[in-house]
Amino acid sequence: MTRAFAVLWLSGFAFFLSFLLLLSALPIFARRMGASDSAIGLIMGSFALTSLALRPATGWAADRYGRRPFMIAGALVFTLASIAYGWTAGAAGLLLVRLVHGAGMGLYPTAASAMVADVTPPQRRGEVLGFYGAAGSIAMAVGPMTGIALVGRFDFTGLFWIAGAVAAVALLMTLTAVDETLVQPRAVPFTAGSALSAAALFPSLVTLCLMFTYGTQVAFLPLHADAHGVNPGVFFLVSAATITVARGPAGRLSDRLGRPPIAATGLLLAAAALVMLAFSEGTLGLALAGAIYGAAYGTAQPALMAWCVDNAAEGDRGRAMGTFYSALEIGIAIGAMSSGLAVARWGFTITFLATAGIAIAGATLALTRTR
Repeated sequence: MTRAFAVLWLSGFAFFLSFLLLLSALPIFARRMGASDSAIGLIMGSFALTSLALRPATGWAADRYGRRPFMIAGALVFTLASIAYGWTAGAAGLLLVRLVHGAGMGLYPTAASAMVADVTPPQRRGEVLGFYGAAGSIAMAVGPMTGIALVGRFDFTGLFWIAGAVAAVALLMTLTAVDETLVQPRAVPFTAGSALSAAALFPSLVTLCLMFTYGTQVAFLPLHADAHGVNPGVFFLVSAATITVARGPAGRLSDRLGRPPIAATGLLLAAAALVMLAFSEGTLGLALAGAIYGAAYGTAQPALMAWCVDNAAEGDRGRAMGTFYSALEIGIAIGAMSSGLAVARWGFTITFLATAGIAIAGATLALTRTR
């Protein structure tokens, strides 16, 4: 627990908390504005489109110009976009702000993860990246339920201002307490090939399968729970708690046993969680599904992130993280948008079961590699 890691962790916590305060509230906000199921899937998934568009360029630029400028830019975008939700009128306006909001996610985490890798010993990379990810997990534990509670107390506009203020904390910390960690800038011209890391492509494909499941549940779990009179924050609270517990031990196991078997285990757990979610109607079932999904994500994600960095040179870590997060955003976008069409046609149960099949396919893919 160095000062550099502690500051990065706290700044990351504020950044992700700002995002997660809105996670459960936005689909409900969109529904009350008259958006259809397919429109809600598009709105929630569109966040990943602009994030995805910026990931490769951010990874390349973070290796050339440093990590810190892109963390600052991402936190600033989050601050402004969070507030702007309160000024939208209709689904089209909400979609536009969501696209802008996604740009912040394309900037900050890509550069911040590369910075964490810079200050981490290689032999403990899985463990430390797992602990860094716990910042987002704890934010997940408190964010969605708090967001719903804040809507009840201050309405949606008040929630949006609070989320903007939390993002401003991340911006202030990055401006005043984060030092640059890039030692050897990599002066490579920006091209489609130079923006991606070949070493990170295969684990990124497995990551896409994992995040497909995330895109589905983040877009439609709040509506599924709301239809049964259950606070969707229950799922996110329990899920985040188990993610937080699982990350460190799972990261250590991936350091010792290898990345593929740990990643595959996590994906199989994700499939089990989605099957349970498909048939859950009450608070207990939602909580159990959240616990299993949290164990799944907390097991798979640190292993996959470390897998992407393992074979990358020091000056290529930004590109490796850009590739990883590009796959992450593609998975979220495809999961959210395709599930919107599936829910409209077949309902929640069939959609969640089909998504479990994607998780099983990802686990199978991971096990075709030994490292």
